[in-house]
Amino acid sequence: MAQQPITFTTPKGIAQYPWLSTPDTKFSEEGEYKVNLIVPKQEAIPVLKQINEVYAQNVENEIKKAGGKEIKKAPPPYAEELDEAGQPTGNVILRFKSKAAYKPAIFDSKGIPMIDSNIWGGSEIKVNGSVAPYFTSLIGAGVALRLRAVQVIQYVQGNSSSSRFGFEEEVGYEHKAPETFEEVAAPTQAPAVAEPTVRAETSPPVKPADDLSDIINQWAKA
Repeated sequence: MAQQPITFTTPKGIAQYPWLSTPDTKFSEEGEYKVNLIVPKQEAIPVLKQINEVYAQNVENEIKKAGGKEIKKAPPPYAEELDEAGQPTGNVILRFKSKAAYKPAIFDSKGIPMIDSNIWGGSEIKVNGSVAPYFTSLIGAGVALRLRAVQVIQYVQGNSSSSRFGFEEEVGYEHKAPETFEEVAAPTQAPAVAEPTVRAETSPPVKPADDLSDIINQWAKA
């Protein structure tokens, strides 16, 4: 029996290597939309558990198809973020990817569709995605995180004619397309900041059993 699609929305995180406005065609002629999302690990644990549940079910299904034989298992679509010294930063990286035919919907912080966007790394976003199980003889049984939609909380944008960029932190980015939306208020600005950071963890401490290392170990044991 085929697994039902599992969808989820991530906590706020920082976009890394985003290809959300246009597809990346470097490794595929068709192109791919993708983004790595850096999220505080305690806030990411509920999402990681959902991913692991789909993965475990997929492994079980493929073992049944193989007549109970052991099968190859693919690596998870997430990992702990490490600093330059190779030490955990306290964040986890979720890796999302979709084919060019499935362009993700982009919304601003108020839920208004963004007609045009050029989202750069450092933008603070939330991702609505799905967990897609797969199996190949080369890679094995695993799951991929598919892009469905993105909400932009803090917007860092760039253009192809500039080799550098800057941004200002806003209370909440509101995308205004002049040809579509009327300006209803003058824009406000907050002082510029040098580097976007992940918001401080606001969730209460999780139980020891929910430690990120335990979550990753569960993937290995599935």
